[in-house]
Amino acid sequence: MKNFINNFFSRPPVIFPLVACFLLFLTFNEAQLFLLSEDTAAIFKVRPILMAMMTVFWIGATLFHKWGALGFLILTAVTVGIYFFMPGSEFKQLLGNVLMLRIPYDGKVFPIPMSIIFSFAILYYFRKME
Repeated sequence: MKNFINNFFSRPPVIFPLVACFLLFLTFNEAQLFLLSEDTAAIFKVRPILMAMMTVFWIGATLFHKWGALGFLILTAVTVGIYFFMPGSEFKQLLGNVLMLRIPYDGKVFPIPMSIIFSFAILYYFRKME
């Protein structure tokens, strides 16, 4: 266990463990919002699973495994593609990018996918991964 914690926090750059902790927090938050609530439609219980997959892939990338990096990149491409190119608001809310930061500016809201920003960090360090 000590070796895992040492590899997790000391081997990668500081951004990787910080994002991993952030994603872990968001996974628990999504689980609380969608799994524990009886007001949520049954189909929306998929969102915490999607968030948990992103977290697991990011932890794999934090430990410098290529499977984690590739999984996170593919999942990011799928969720961003669904968010921007699929019609229908319910499907977009269900499988759309769960890491979407919405910035209000001049009376409009601009969506910024944080998972794409995180993907740039993965791509930058991809050659060093095993």
